[in-house]
Amino acid sequence: MPKLVLFAVALLAAQAFADSRSASLLGDAPRVALAAAPRLLEAAAGATDVKQTPAAVEGIGFGEHFVKTSAVGVASTVTGVLLGAGFGALSNNLIAAAVPVLLMNLFVPPIITVLAAMLIGNWDNPGRFGFWLPMVGAFVVNAAAYVISSLLLVVPWTNPAALLAYAFVDGILMGGTTVGLMHLTQKKDTPVVKSFVPGVTDTTLVALMEVPL
Repeated sequence: MPKLVLFAVALLAAQAFADSRSASLLGDAPRVALAAAPRLLEAAAGATDVKQTPAAVEGIGFGEHFVKTSAVGVASTVTGVLLGAGFGALSNNLIAAAVPVLLMNLFVPPIITVLAAMLIGNWDNPGRFGFWLPMVGAFVVNAAAYVISSLLLVVPWTNPAALLAYAFVDGILMGGTTVGLMHLTQKKDTPVVKSFVPGVTDTTLVALMEVPL
């Protein structure tokens, strides 16, 4: 009888050890499967710090961008008028004097304005704003303002008050056009989900539509 009891106890102990070993093996199964990919195992276990994608730097707002660009636009308009007057005075020929005046007034203000707007807008977020479309818009607006003021209003360029009034209007028009086109065509940041799986590239999320809240 004692031998039978000892045999039963030994049998129960063996069964308990087998159950414990099976549970241990089942618990280790995911870790064993992940062992083939050490980076994946470390990321899953929390042993490795997963690098987070840095948040996109919030760029300049429309209001601030418009005010600063318009101020540059006013200054560039005055610069164009003064440069045109200076180069035009170098020749006694009417056509030779008119050409530099026309070129300086048509090209200097929009070029300076758009370049300054790009520098201001892309300072904290490089590549956000483009050049060519805002440049075309600023050129058209500046050319229209110059033609109207010269032919229709006949602004006396030698009058400082008239020059400042023209520069103020032209600068605001160029600033609004430039900044408006820049913000309409700006490059927006797309969220990227970093991959921790070897051989798998990062996932870029692209919004197919926007839902107003």
